[in-house]
Amino acid sequence: MSTREKLLAATVVIFFVCVIVWAVQTTPSEPPPIQKVDPPTVVEYEGNTIVEEKDGLIIWELTCDKMTIDSVTQNVILDKVIWKFHQHDKEKDWELNAAKGIFYKKDENMHVEGDVTLTNSDGAKLVSDNLDWFALQKLLVAEGNIVVTTNDGKKISSDKINWFSEEEKIMATGNVNVTNNDGAKLLSDELNWLIAEEKITATGNVKISKDDMRAFGDFAYADNNFKHFGLMGNAKILKGVKEGETF
Repeated sequence: MSTREKLLAATVVIFFVCVIVWAVQTTPSEPPPIQKVDPPTVVEYEGNTIVEEKDGLIIWELTCDKMTIDSVTQNVILDKVIWKFHQHDKEKDWELNAAKGIFYKKDENMHVEGDVTLTNSDGAKLVSDNLDWFALQKLLVAEGNIVVTTNDGKKISSDKINWFSEEEKIMATGNVNVTNNDGAKLLSDELNWLIAEEKITATGNVKISKDDMRAFGDFAYADNNFKHFGLMGNAKILKGVKEGETF
């Protein structure tokens, strides 16, 4: 092979080596994985209403300034709640107002809190810090600074109240204080009030006052606006107590 041929062959080899080096150096690295972007799980609405109907009648309607719906659970977070519930069989309506709450779609239960006020068309009213509605049991559970006022002026305060709307029954527990419209007062650890029947039973550290009478016992029952009452268990009654004297 001549010198010229040798130089040409060397040039070709060098050329191919350069091409290989260039190809290696310029080959892009493994592309980054495509980022998966999940769709949003919540949707916000301004000023909306949810309505539940049965047999052509509106059972309840829920409105608020803003609602946020979780697309997975269908739970609804509510701001400035107004909830109206209609008891058509008893011709009674209820209205609940609260600063915020959450409606659980699966069981239709609801929790609200902040300036909670519940009223009905009979004139009864409940205020509390927070409240839970259990749809299946038709049960309201209130806690925190509770005051219940009936349409004839009775008042109940306690640490916790269960209000069975179908049975028109109130069960109050913890620091129970009942004041009747005629000034009669009852204190106890627990109280059950059958509103429609005007019957009350109280247990635990029971104290009753009316006019110049003070009574103490473990268990008490009363009806007809405290015109009739009974005490059981370490019962004691004092008469002639001066006005202004407390328990």
